[in-house]
Amino acid sequence: MGGPAPRRGRRPGSGLRPRGVSARERAGVRRGLLECALSALAAAGVSALLFTNDGRLLAELGRVALLWLPMLVVMSHRARGPRAGPGLAVRGIAMAFAGFVGAALLAGLTTGNRGRLARHVVQFLIVWLPLLALLTIARRSRQWRELSMLGFSTAVGVAALWLTGPLLMRRVIVPRYTLGVDHRPRPHTGGTNEDGVYSHLGASDFRDEDFNVICLGDSFTANPHLPEEVRWPTLLERLLQPRAPGRRVRVANFGWVSSSPVLQARQLREIGAKYKPDLVVQAFDMTDFHDDLVARDRLARIGAGGGGEVSIFRAFGVGASLALGVEDYGRWLRERLRWARPDSAPAVPGPRYFFLFQPPEASEPYFRESWEAILETDRLARRMGARHVLFVLPRYQQYDPRESPRDPERRVFPDDAPGLLVPFAYFARQARTAAFPVHSLREDFLADPAFPKCRSDDPHWSAEGNRVAAEAIAHHLLEDALVQ
Repeated sequence: MGGPAPRRGRRPGSGLRPRGVSARERAGVRRGLLECALSALAAAGVSALLFTNDGRLLAELGRVALLWLPMLVVMSHRARGPRAGPGLAVRGIAMAFAGFVGAALLAGLTTGNRGRLARHVVQFLIVWLPLLALLTIARRSRQWRELSMLGFSTAVGVAALWLTGPLLMRRVIVPRYTLGVDHRPRPHTGGTNEDGVYSHLGASDFRDEDFNVICLGDSFTANPHLPEEVRWPTLLERLLQPRAPGRRVRVANFGWVSSSPVLQARQLREIGAKYKPDLVVQAFDMTDFHDDLVARDRLARIGAGGGGEVSIFRAFGVGASLALGVEDYGRWLRERLRWARPDSAPAVPGPRYFFLFQPPEASEPYFRESWEAILETDRLARRMGARHVLFVLPRYQQYDPRESPRDPERRVFPDDAPGLLVPFAYFARQARTAAFPVHSLREDFLADPAFPKCRSDDPHWSAEGNRVAAEAIAHHLLEDALVQ
């Protein structure tokens, strides 16, 4: 009795055809398993990388990992769902990539630190992109024409930048500064004279019968962001003039951005005698320790008299480092990877304000480079018949942390750092045996009630800060009987 027999391959009561596993699907499963294994190995490698050197790199990425956890939950859920299959590993890698970048964005936005955000993304890319590229080697190897064109166009682009780089650097990127190690201001540019000195006076205006003062220093002395009449060297000239009756006081502002004692000694040796100095006033800033180490290292590589022009490629590197929130990303990364750096102390510490975060006994060997250059400046000044005096300039973190509320350097120069006053203690000890006066202006800035003395978004002094510095320097010069 009954109807027709059920067809072969059908279940009674069901109209669905059973689905077998084809050879192609089995190959897809094997490929998926292989990709999962590669992903697991990559994850293990990344984990090992993060946990080296006491987990310093992991600490940087920790907040990103917290925001990444929801993505891992989603991936785990999908692995058990109906969409699981051979392509899951590829989709998982893509989701992990997107999830990490998204988490880095959230971490950067929540902390308000764009440099940290950029570092998170770069740290991820430098590990994962080469690994992802391995998965496409077989496919890309057949596209040799495209790869050849890519290599050719890259070579042409690099050659074009190499040829046009010097012109672009001089005309577009740094038109106001020379491209050598000294990076001094160009003559007759931005208020400089024929020697690149920030003054409306030329060397011929400094006569033998005048009382001539040379002021050495960095941007806190140059103050190119302010009119010449409110910069402290100009104010110093006005303050000293009544104290030198019968003689005209002339002050030459030899300061320039990012100079330091090593470079200042070279400048004084080359053009100082033209200004017939009676007194050389040297201002030391908190960046000078690190800048001197960098300058000495570059001079050693190119030779003391070498030009060593800064290339456009190094300018790109500087720009990238600024975007990453560190001066040298490669050095910064090596400090977090024990196996990628030597066990001995580096010739140039990574952080610019390295003395803030390590014991004095670890910092002070690096200070020696600056002190030797200061002693060389004193010897040069005496050969020119001039006296020499050193002033140590404070940053606002060292006298009033209310200053510069929008200063981006607050994160690298905190006002509660353990080594905040180490430079002043060092120079106080050196002053006991120095043949020239050494003064700190920190006490003078602490005592002056004016507020603010700095720009709101930058640690450099405003006109008010320049006034405080000029009055303090004039006071110390008169006490030391350095003004005839």
